[in-house]
Amino acid sequence: MRPPGCSFVLSFLVLARVASSQVERKTDAQIDRFAGPVKSVASAITRSDAKWEQPGGPNLIEPIWCKDCEYDLDGNKTKSGQVVEGEFFGDNIRLIRDANGHVTDRFSYSASTGELQSHVVMGPFGMTEQKVYIEGKLRFRSSFSYDQYGHQSEWLSFDAKGKSEGRTSTATDKEGIVTRRSDYGKNGELSDEQTFDPETQVDHFTTFDEFGKVKLTWTISHGKLISFWEAPDSPSQYGEGFTISEGDTSFENYSCHADLSCDVSRIHYEYLDGNKHTPRSAEWRDSEGNLKLAAYFDYEVDSFRNWTYRQVWVWDPSLGERSLYETDFRVITYWPR
Repeated sequence: MRPPGCSFVLSFLVLARVASSQVERKTDAQIDRFAGPVKSVASAITRSDAKWEQPGGPNLIEPIWCKDCEYDLDGNKTKSGQVVEGEFFGDNIRLIRDANGHVTDRFSYSASTGELQSHVVMGPFGMTEQKVYIEGKLRFRSSFSYDQYGHQSEWLSFDAKGKSEGRTSTATDKEGIVTRRSDYGKNGELSDEQTFDPETQVDHFTTFDEFGKVKLTWTISHGKLISFWEAPDSPSQYGEGFTISEGDTSFENYSCHADLSCDVSRIHYEYLDGNKHTPRSAEWRDSEGNLKLAAYFDYEVDSFRNWTYRQVWVWDPSLGERSLYETDFRVITYWPR
């Protein structure tokens, strides 16, 4: 199974330029945006009747990544899902460790049926194999390879019978900068490729049909779009929308069309503190600087700076004023220090 596509191309090459040469592995708790020795989290979400939605592009409202979860002392997730009307729906996770205490295998079981959902084999840089099961039967398998610095270099996907479903190949230099990413289909055909030259600061992205003919291509130089082309009379396709990072807090969003024109807008975030995980506001403006839509956040945080209460306010021209969109509560417990 190939990695799923998305509605826009987030410029991984731009983001990768700030990567370190040696990958720093995050714990499951850190990936879920928690700080400190989190033991468990229980969430309650109340949605208002305010009608608000955003177009394709970076999310203005960050979701709650794990609604009802538990973690071990090392930050590994042992339970993941959501409680609905008093019943837990999700996975119970069993961890296998080696003699040094490192997790080597993760088995996820359905909390409702007890059936095996997935089996992940862990290596020194991350998962090396993943098997996914549905109703107790293997449905697909993926394998992952890494370079000497811990950067993922290849992702292979297979169906239940071992037949290729596609692969992704990534080249990363010793400084941690991704210089090429190539996606291939189940028959080995190149479907899309993105490259970055650190010396010239040029990004280049191209998609191909099954015969190797170019469907769409664009080039970015020093963070600015300098060319865009797609085949005439093409339907809307992967690659027409993409986002360019302008640092940690601002992004330029491009939505391009068959007539080779592109609508450009800018998204800017302000954060509660330096971790860039807890936004105070997110505003989306057009090329003239006019506000198109926005989200604003009020929080209560604990001693670890994890939020325990959140109000999400939204705005767009149809609302006319800031409107309460969502109210979230979280009860977080911690392992003793």
